[in-house]
Amino acid sequence: MLSRRRFLQLTSAGLVTAPLGCAGPQSVGPVALESVLNSYIDTLLPADTAPGALQLGVPAQVRALLQRKRALQPVYQAGAGWLETRALELYGSTFASRPLAERDALVQQLSEQTDALLERFFHKSLRHVRMFYYSNPRAWQALGLTGTPQPAGFMDYMHAPRSCG
Repeated sequence: MLSRRRFLQLTSAGLVTAPLGCAGPQSVGPVALESVLNSYIDTLLPADTAPGALQLGVPAQVRALLQRKRALQPVYQAGAGWLETRALELYGSTFASRPLAERDALVQQLSEQTDALLERFFHKSLRHVRMFYYSNPRAWQALGLTGTPQPAGFMDYMHAPRSCG
């Protein structure tokens, strides 16, 4: 149950923009979106022996994608809003301020949501993060690849074809 004090905290911070009692994911403001998005992407692909998505600039690439494909902005706002609201409900603090294990648990909960907008956010964002991360040559090096990752048996377009004959 959302107390009056908690509601005032959320609305004064600009985190809740829908009327109280409305169904569906909440929205977050643009400043909060950047923070939630950075933490979410870091949760999906954190640094270990390889650089994480943050170190490879994936959040900036995702934000650039959202500028080009404005139809995705409400989807990302809904997902970020859900993560932020859920973190505030469970922990009393923002998604970005939580340790990786708690953010990971929230992302797991997000992946199990049946709301169409949240499902779309999870699958689209996961695809975008993977696409930008694994298209970066620094990620290839961490995987032990020395060049473009071509499937075995396929032409390597880095070299000119051999002459037939």
